[in-house]
Amino acid sequence: MSPLVKKIIDVGKTSKGVIIPHAWLDFLEDKYGSIDAVSMEVSDKLVIRPILKEALKNHPKTSQTIT
Repeated sequence: MSPLVKKIIDVGKTSKGVIIPHAWLDFLEDKYGSIDAVSMEVSDKLVIRPILKEALKNHPKTSQTIT
């Protein structure tokens, strides 16, 4: 599977963003459950992974912000 190229967009004055297609999230949520956040690893490459809502509830740093 070849990588999909996505544009980087400006989000406000100091941030950048990448738009994730809704169909990708629908596919992953159908397979794994609700996704409310992503994790990002930055080194030689940028890796973005979905975090399931259930995993966030059990994470001490984010449990207060999840409804």
